[in-house]
Amino acid sequence: MAKWGEGDPRWIVEERADATNVNNWHWSEKNATPWSRDRLKSLLEGMKIEDGPVQVDVNELKKCDGEATANNRKAKLIFLYEWEIKLGFIAHVSGSDVEYKGTIEIPNLSDENDASEVDINVSVDVKGPHQDSVRSLVNKKGLKQIQDALAVYIRELKEEFSKGLILPTDKVKPQVVTKAKTSVIDKKSFQNMVITDGGDKASKDEKFTVTSVSVSESFKVPPEKLFECLSVPQLVSIWANGQVTWDFKEGGQFALFGGNATGTFTKIVSLVEFSLFFNLKRQDPNKEIVQKWRLKNYPSDHFANIKFILKDLGDSTAIDVEAEGVPSHMADETKNGLQRYYLSSISKTFGFGSRIC
Repeated sequence: MAKWGEGDPRWIVEERADATNVNNWHWSEKNATPWSRDRLKSLLEGMKIEDGPVQVDVNELKKCDGEATANNRKAKLIFLYEWEIKLGFIAHVSGSDVEYKGTIEIPNLSDENDASEVDINVSVDVKGPHQDSVRSLVNKKGLKQIQDALAVYIRELKEEFSKGLILPTDKVKPQVVTKAKTSVIDKKSFQNMVITDGGDKASKDEKFTVTSVSVSESFKVPPEKLFECLSVPQLVSIWANGQVTWDFKEGGQFALFGGNATGTFTKIVSLVEFSLFFNLKRQDPNKEIVQKWRLKNYPSDHFANIKFILKDLGDSTAIDVEAEGVPSHMADETKNGLQRYYLSSISKTFGFGSRIC
């Protein structure tokens, strides 16, 4: 039998005035959700984005769904947060009486991304001669201002909710929490530690099942035009709302949405190839793009296989997106992302008209 004060330090009871969480071993949690909503509102509402004659005023926080917690696990500070934000704005251009109203969606503010990796989706609901100028200003200068504001939120979240999470003992000096010394562990690592509770090292051999998902749309646009939106880097950067890597050739690599979607082109079948095959006759000129594709939070080194198949319907073009090898636990996220950030974004960005069901 071990003597008092000897043995595994996890089980040594130290003298503590509050008799709480001895040796900082068991995790504790603070709810940071109400504070976060108030802080995000104060940081984003009232933001002004200006460049020359164009001024955009962010006047409303329309949506702020999510949660945030600060946790102490084995004397480590772990911040978990995930937010889906929608802002309303009004824009004016000097010399014009048109008032442009629109929205800015922030889909990926979470502990898995740095503030610099946050994306935005911009919609301008009022048409006019300066509509593109407004959208361009928000996508470029506005994105930077929003990222800077969210960086403030993340920093203040860690500073505010670090207080009192690491409690001092008689044998350990009180921990002074600073920006540089706060330990932050990503959500997956934290969940692995809690589930296994077998030490600080989680298994690298992550087991999971895979499944298939698919989405489809029909747009009132010729197949050639839709194919351009999927192949020309400049057009891709517009509907993806940010800088992209898009080496459109078999074996070429791609990255978009701040690196949240990456992979390689494995097969490209263009309209020209179909036309030559059919002796320049436009019989069922389907076009196909195949990618080895992964989301940033897929299991390590795992890729799904995604096909974009275009079909000429005469008065419109149908596009089927088929994804195989998708991790089952991420099937809904993958399907919703392909629908929202690919198909819906292409439709809204280029005004291809209402969907044909």
